[in-house]
Order: sequence, then C-alpha cells, then structure tokens
Amino acid sequence: MRLHDAQYEDRYLLCSDGLSTVVSTDEVRRVLSEIAEPEQAVRELIALANASGGPDNISCVVADAVELQR
Repeated sequence: MRLHDAQYEDRYLLCSDGLSTVVSTDEVRRVLSEIAEPEQAVRELIALANASGGPDNISCVVADAVELQR
C-alpha cells in the first residue's frame, strides 16, 4: 500500500490485471487524458481490454480529485 496526497485535478486509475496486462500503458494514458468523464473513461478502457482478448476479469475505477464544495 502507498499513501499519496491527492491534488486538485489529479486522476487515479485502479484496475485489475485484466486491464493492465492487455492494454498498453500508452493507450491507458491516452484514454485517461482525452476522456473527461470518469465513467466514460472506464467504459473505453474496458472496451479496449475486451477488444484485446480480455482473458481475465476486468475491474476498473477512474477517480478525479475535485475541489471540496462547502
């Protein structure tokens, strides 16, 4: 486990090896930088993993650090 102080506008990806072993780092980076909505980014990443053969379960979460509203 690693702790990290989130900064405003940081984007985090948590995924299983069902994604990371079949989708290249460059493709993941492209999706995360080009698609603004986290849910749509997840859908695209899962679609890429499935298109690449998806031999394992695919789990994926994209989370954006946002400004706290009071």
